[in-house]
Amino acid sequence: MQNTQDFLTNAILAIATVYAILMILDFFAGLVKLWNACTHQQNNKAYSVNDKQVTDRNTSPASNEPVNNPESLSIRLTDTTAPSTTDDIDTESLTLLIEKLPQPRIRTAARRLGIADKVNGHYQRLAILRTQMKAKLTSQPKEVARVLSELTLQTSTSRPKVIAG
Repeated sequence: MQNTQDFLTNAILAIATVYAILMILDFFAGLVKLWNACTHQQNNKAYSVNDKQVTDRNTSPASNEPVNNPESLSIRLTDTTAPSTTDDIDTESLTLLIEKLPQPRIRTAARRLGIADKVNGHYQRLAILRTQMKAKLTSQPKEVARVLSELTLQTSTSRPKVIAG
């Protein structure tokens, strides 16, 4: 009876030790991955868009007037079926930007990209919106880059709030 009890005690200690060693190894492996990701990302830009793209597009303020042209609301079939060139768009940094955007910016970007942020009267979870935006990034990277650049441009040019008091 004493031998069985000693064996089980030693087995429990061995299992706990192996588990602790595996946790420590996993922790250090995660740190190495994080270190490699930080050294891989050399520029501090959140995303890169060609200056020519930004200057070629006329950015106009959003208006609340209804659109009289129904053709402008439809999605062209050539846009969705044509292979997109992502040579000039850094999709990795856009993916990181999508992950780091706060809730209001994610919801605004999703609406502008045609992704429903409400389903059956309830807001979708941010993880679902981010996943849909990443899927849209793979299919339409230029459109996602344009929307995200408009959002970040609005935040960088917005005036600071003055608190009276």
